[in-house]
Amino acid sequence: MDNSELIVLFLIYSGLMIFFLVPFQNTLKSDSQPNHISFITILKVNLVQIIFHKKAILALVLFNIVLISVWLGFSEIESHVNMHSGYAAISTNAESLYSLIVVFIYTVFLCILIASVRTLKMIVSNCKKSKY
Repeated sequence: MDNSELIVLFLIYSGLMIFFLVPFQNTLKSDSQPNHISFITILKVNLVQIIFHKKAILALVLFNIVLISVWLGFSEIESHVNMHSGYAAISTNAESLYSLIVVFIYTVFLCILIASVRTLKMIVSNCKKSKY
């Protein structure tokens, strides 16, 4: 796969994961957070809210589909090369595991990024409310 194809796939994956992981607007609870709670505490609450809501099930389904597709893609490449090349048998287990780990780390990064942005928005909105 070319780098531009990978970038497009990651952009599509990122957009879908962000859509599925951001809760609906009516479930936001920014008004209930007092001003004296630390950033880490609010971040933990936001991570729990992001992971355990209705649309997060679709994000889990998408994550599983991506992992299965990566694994099956590498196994198909391996079997095709081994059947038709005439050379010694190859194994793509290492590359497939690296790819799976990268997808997992990227998904965790997206979850933490979404939670931290929500936390910053809550802190900024609470600071604005306390000034006025």
